[in-house]
Amino acid sequence: MPSETSKPGPELGDTVLEVQAIFPSDAALQTAIAELTRAGFDRAEFSLPHVTNAAGDATPNESAENPDTVDDRTQIRNMNTSMAAAGAGMIGAGIVVATGGLAAVAVAAAVGAAAVAGGGVHALHSAELDSQTDDRNAAASRGELVLAVHTRDAERRARAEAILQAAGASRVAAVSRTDDAITSAG
Repeated sequence: MPSETSKPGPELGDTVLEVQAIFPSDAALQTAIAELTRAGFDRAEFSLPHVTNAAGDATPNESAENPDTVDDRTQIRNMNTSMAAAGAGMIGAGIVVATGGLAAVAVAAAVGAAAVAGGGVHALHSAELDSQTDDRNAAASRGELVLAVHTRDAERRARAEAILQAAGASRVAAVSRTDDAITSAG
């Protein structure tokens, strides 16, 4: 018989309360994310909605991205670089073991392969992350680099507004919108 260990979550409301801010640069956006996180906001409460001027039934967060920081990008790059280097090293070590140790030259090859694989992955990630920063700075120059912060109540909304303004947002607005994305099939 399964035990009942989970607690019911909060009621899903029809209204979404958030604060949206436009930033002049990716650096200012990253400062805001860091300050909001230090103030107790959860990263799951942040999104980067794309600004669209097209008419239609697109929702504000239809194409929203998860925001990340330089630290996030560095950790991902380091993890992938380490995994590539470790994989190449293990392949080389497997060859040495398979030959009963006779392939001592393979040890040197394994070390070299690990370095090359790690360096290649590092270079690819660096280029990708630089491109993302460039894209965000281009959006900022058009006035379209927006950070949305989900808030549950007026106190958190006021705190988010103050943090976003202090981080250098060029415009901050409290938004209350109605989403009916979850509907009953009944």
